[in-house]
Amino acid sequence: MDITIIGAGAIGGTIGAHMARAGHGVLLCDADADHVAAINAHGLHIEGPVEDFTVRVDAVTPEELPSRVGAGGVGAAVVAVKSLHTASAARVLAEVLAPDGYVLTTQNGLTADTLSAVVGAERVVSSFINVGADYLEPGRILQGNIAAFRIGELAGGAITPRVGLLADAMPYALPTENVLGYLWGKEAYGAMLWAGAVSDLTIADSLSLPEYRELMIAVAQEAIDQAPVQVESFDGFVPDDLPGSLDRLATFNRRSAKARSGIWRDLMVRKRKTEVDEVHKDIQGPVFDRIVAMVHDVEEGRRTCERANLDELAAFVHDLPTHV
Repeated sequence: MDITIIGAGAIGGTIGAHMARAGHGVLLCDADADHVAAINAHGLHIEGPVEDFTVRVDAVTPEELPSRVGAGGVGAAVVAVKSLHTASAARVLAEVLAPDGYVLTTQNGLTADTLSAVVGAERVVSSFINVGADYLEPGRILQGNIAAFRIGELAGGAITPRVGLLADAMPYALPTENVLGYLWGKEAYGAMLWAGAVSDLTIADSLSLPEYRELMIAVAQEAIDQAPVQVESFDGFVPDDLPGSLDRLATFNRRSAKARSGIWRDLMVRKRKTEVDEVHKDIQGPVFDRIVAMVHDVEEGRRTCERANLDELAAFVHDLPTHV
């Protein structure tokens, strides 16, 4: 298939590279001009324990995209930008999406509403992806593991032809009738990653150390309790068995070359704004609210990522009137 990917970083770049290598027509679009230039000059390099290959693929900046799209417009697109940039990506697509075109979001959080407001809900397909990847430098992406990737219609129900086409074309993807259930599972798992990211521990250590189990279970349960659909299991995460999930997820993450979350990298390596405010629109509660405030402290220089932050969060949860 022919596809345009808005956001060629960790996830968008990984998906696009695999699709291009498989023979699909891929156009990458990214706001980082240096990344775009490196891809056009030398190809996109995927590295790590899973894959090590370089693929030639066309890349453009958002300003260049309209002139690269044919008169018929973009038939299928992927949005893989950070969730706080969803509205910007939607505006870019609104100019180039074909009348019968559609958009797949591969983002963290529940971003479909933002896309739907611009291009129409009937033109938005959603997905859940847990593949671990990191943007390293212009033209280079680390793929740390192979993990769950599910694609489905927002309304749920039967697998449509476009969902089947996307699942067939994309690496590791499978169709699902309950994509929102997977997304809410990712929200719960992600809530634990947000907690761990304010420390200097690896993902596996923050999930497995006994002094933080109560914290991790409490924040994951906060998210699960707000889910409007049946929450799905994946990669060791089982919503009805959070204590066991911690052990399984720790094992899963120890097998990955991506030791720390993208959240931690945003805070400590890339020194940029995280997606926390977008996620906070989906999840509220005393535990996650406290984590959000702590992330803001790190973003604004009042804290750094260290284990003392986790100790503080653990004490906060333990002192709640009804703690796990």
